[in-house]
Amino acid sequence: MATGNYIQDKGYDASAAITKFRGVKFTAGTEEAVTPVTAATDQIAGVAQVSVSAGEITRGKGVSVRRMGATEWECSAAIAIGVPVAMAADGRCKTAAAGERVVGVCDEPTLNAGERARVTLGGAGFLAP
Repeated sequence: MATGNYIQDKGYDASAAITKFRGVKFTAGTEEAVTPVTAATDQIAGVAQVSVSAGEITRGKGVSVRRMGATEWECSAAIAIGVPVAMAADGRCKTAAAGERVVGVCDEPTLNAGERARVTLGGAGFLAP
């Protein structure tokens, strides 16, 4: 069962609706705001720990983002334990392929897309071999 254990969470303003346990990126030109990931090549800011709807944004709700530590992260496909993970275009995690930016390691195997795995985030990322 996926669980989290934070080292660093940070609060940000949401620039658009955010889905819990998916990757977010920084909003261009705004240092304290994040938006959902839209491409696998986006530089990830972290994994959202709460969902935020468009209506909640107008009322000032922000989003807590896991920057470092173990997080639950929704998967785009099955992932084996111990493998490096990268980010899919929709902000879910996936097994890293050669040349992709690795953002963490899967600490718990998953069987299906849509399940949540525990992933230990590894900072800024490095390229998979």
